[in-house]
Amino acid sequence: MQLRALLILYRQLYPFTVATTLCMWLMAGYPTFSSPDFLSFSTYFFWLRSVAQLLIWLVFRLSNRQGFAFYHHFGLSEIELAVGSYVIDLILFTTWLCLVSLLPL
Repeated sequence: MQLRALLILYRQLYPFTVATTLCMWLMAGYPTFSSPDFLSFSTYFFWLRSVAQLLIWLVFRLSNRQGFAFYHHFGLSEIELAVGSYVIDLILFTTWLCLVSLLPL
């Protein structure tokens, strides 16, 4: 039940998180797992993505203050919501990289 509530929240955040993630990936030259510079990309990407996620969460929190009462009924704190949406975004991006790495470019 908590996962469903987290997915409801992510549905509100995903346009911003996915756009930010894809822009960072494209600006880096769209590296895949087989790229020689993938390790350095993943290190920088992780830290930049963390900062971007914090900024997205801050803007969302400031603009949607009354909307968290719904999630508190499911026993989710704001920290759990923020970390959960970050983890979902990383899982989706990793899946995206796996699929793109399978394509011959």
